[in-house]
Amino acid sequence: MSAMIPQSASNSPERRNEHRNRAIKSGKLLYGSFSPTVIDCIIHDLSATGACVETEVMVEVPETLILRFADNTQRKVRRCWARGNLVGVEFIS
Repeated sequence: MSAMIPQSASNSPERRNEHRNRAIKSGKLLYGSFSPTVIDCIIHDLSATGACVETEVMVEVPETLILRFADNTQRKVRRCWARGNLVGVEFIS
């Protein structure tokens, strides 16, 4: 997975309410009820209110899903934006 952020994402005006700290951690995105889809991801930055994650391939994720961290803790999240392999999420619980 590339650590590059698309030019359009890096030049966008900042809209976050909280500063995000760079963090390179492994995680998983999960969605679906009975037999959840699991997508490996890298967490690039993290704050108290959300995160930016990168998937290995470009995937379309639903509006709400679960972000599971390497220590098996998980948070329900809302997709705020997606560009290529990058997805910005907001914690909702």
